[in-house]
Amino acid sequence: MIPEDDRREITFAAELRRLRQRARLTLEGLAEASGVSARTIGGLERGHSLGPQRRTVVALADGLGLDQAERDVLEETAGVGRPRPVTAPAGWCVPPRAVPDFTGRDGEIGTIVALAGGSGPAASVVVVLSGPGGIGKTTLAVRAGRRLAESAGLELFYVDLRGMDAEPLEPATALFRLLRALGVGNRDIPEGVDGRSGQLRALLEQQPAVIVLDNARDEEQVRPLLPGVGRARVLLTSRRLLTGLEGVERLAVPALAADAGLALLSGIIGGAEGPRGDGLAELAGLCGGLPLALRIIGNRLATRPNWTARQLADRLADSERRLGQINAGDLQITAAFAMSYDQLTPAAQRLCRRLALVPGPDFEAGLASVLCEAGVFDAEDLLEELYELGMLAQVGDGRYGFHDLIRLFAGDRLAREEKAAERERLLKAMTDWLLGVAVAAGRWFEPDYGAAPADWREPVDMSTSDAATAWLHTEADNWLGAYRTAVAREWDREVVATAGAFHWFSDHWDHWEHWREVFGGAVAAAERLGDAVAHATQLNNLAWAYGAGGERLKAAEIGLSAVRVAEQAGDLRQQGWGYQYAAHSLIPIDPAASLRYSEQADRLMEEAGDIEGRLSVLVTQSAALLFQNRPNDAAEKARQTLEVARAPQSGQAKRMIADMARLSGHWTLARVQEGLGEDDAAEDSCRTTAALAQSLGLPLYQAKAEVALARILHRDGRNDRDGRDDRDGRDAEAVATLRAARERFAALEATDDIAEADQLLEQWGNSTN
Repeated sequence: MIPEDDRREITFAAELRRLRQRARLTLEGLAEASGVSARTIGGLERGHSLGPQRRTVVALADGLGLDQAERDVLEETAGVGRPRPVTAPAGWCVPPRAVPDFTGRDGEIGTIVALAGGSGPAASVVVVLSGPGGIGKTTLAVRAGRRLAESAGLELFYVDLRGMDAEPLEPATALFRLLRALGVGNRDIPEGVDGRSGQLRALLEQQPAVIVLDNARDEEQVRPLLPGVGRARVLLTSRRLLTGLEGVERLAVPALAADAGLALLSGIIGGAEGPRGDGLAELAGLCGGLPLALRIIGNRLATRPNWTARQLADRLADSERRLGQINAGDLQITAAFAMSYDQLTPAAQRLCRRLALVPGPDFEAGLASVLCEAGVFDAEDLLEELYELGMLAQVGDGRYGFHDLIRLFAGDRLAREEKAAERERLLKAMTDWLLGVAVAAGRWFEPDYGAAPADWREPVDMSTSDAATAWLHTEADNWLGAYRTAVAREWDREVVATAGAFHWFSDHWDHWEHWREVFGGAVAAAERLGDAVAHATQLNNLAWAYGAGGERLKAAEIGLSAVRVAEQAGDLRQQGWGYQYAAHSLIPIDPAASLRYSEQADRLMEEAGDIEGRLSVLVTQSAALLFQNRPNDAAEKARQTLEVARAPQSGQAKRMIADMARLSGHWTLARVQEGLGEDDAAEDSCRTTAALAQSLGLPLYQAKAEVALARILHRDGRNDRDGRDDRDGRDAEAVATLRAARERFAALEATDDIAEADQLLEQWGNSTN
């Protein structure tokens, strides 16, 4: 190994030259001895490549006849110069934190690296790591994945497939996360599993990476996630052998050897010297070489400086049933969990087992406080106690989650220690809390609310719409799981109230894949309640969900169903919204039908006094008229939109809706005016549209308006209309405006819009290259 102080001084080029000269070899002589060309060797000695590939270094070491120590030095200097993989975008497929005291897996990592190098250059390699819970598959896979990624200069991605959860990660969701990590924008990701799977294979062929697919449920779950040809490498972990997978390499992860187990325990407690280490080897042996059991026991010993390993080993010896479970096949690690659980305070034990009710993979102290029926500060203390004893993992800032086996252990304890009626009461309390917070968050975006409840006392930040959005996104697995519980138990009023609170918020998260499930469940619940108004409302929400997903005919059909139900209830407003959703869905398919439905919607909205609904209808009519190639009529409808939007609006949400309608109206006018060559008017409309979009936080609309403005400025500058003498200035403004728009498109990953901006810049002689 190179001493720390010398690492900056020794380069691969200098070391290779020194070793060649010491061996009295010319460049040609070393080339003949190693099989590496003299030209390549010369380039390496001149520093043209700071970090050559490992196979090249091995060949040179063989040609130089180096001993192992010298080989290690040469390899280390090469490794220093190799490019490191770029980390994944924040929040998408980021590997877990590296374990600092990783011990005893050199042989397995070597095997994985060797397996991953097989199958020929044309095929990607999948290595399946199998073994019982607690054997250390995840830690091993991530460590080996990093080694593979560093050696090949590739990125490393990680996905927890949650195979032991009640609801494992769906292949479509896993594919979505991987595609996002690889840089694909939301709008460019296909809807179905087959489309996403094909896109992933194509991307990995062009942009290879090392992927750790952790905790797989079965073959069906992982097949769509596997690469085809290319340099991609996948390390797949599962409790099952996944024998149905063809063309993969396999490794059964063994228990740690006795010396490795002893080293791991010693590292955790900070050394085995003196009386404190007496009995450490016996303690390691009692753990059966299972890394998780070793870590749990080691952490307990490390946090009790007055204990010795002998004392803890004696305690284990007093629990023969637990030791029997540790050494009894698939459930062997349960005794280690039970030992830690028994060391918890009664309050922490209660929270530990109750947390098994949480539907998602992780949670915060607010939700924990509901289950422990205490204040949030007390819950935080209990969570820290659980974390310190290894019963919980920290999975983010202030968030905790179970390991799969510990979750099962906690659920078993809950069933054994709390009665069925008590479990049902806790489940109802947790569900009510999650849905209650979800309703409060969703109502931030409703015209009649637009703020947190005045008496808000829950330990969740609901001070701004951004805070509400963040909670709904972060806790989606939990509140959606609670919603599913409410649907399954037919807690219909809670279901309808929850879905009703998402009518306006759903526009801000229209790509989320569960809106159909949410609104579909509410449709059935409202129908069971016999509430025709709620039934029609939820049908309209469901129509929106299908329209947002691109199923326009289905959306129109559901919207018209909502009209029929609302007619029976005598609700003019929901009739109007039903026609509006049908009209909006049919704009590009049948603009004539869209106009017919929107006219009916406009009449009903006006009669019902729904100004926000009228604005939505007018926007739809403008778009349909543009599709019919009736620009003057579209412009007139846009002016009518602006007139209605000028009416005083009370409440932040209602003002936002009016502003959105104004934006749409000015944008329609801009497109019509530009098409008719009315450049002065179009310029004003574009500037107004861009300013409104900026104030509303809508960068995509702002950028589109800026592109149109740039076209007008550029044409105006070139033509010198009306005797203007500022041609150069307007042309420069056009280029600057277009470049600003392109930057916004790039931030949004709007590839088609980026291409349009680049094409214009190239035409104007201002390429971005």
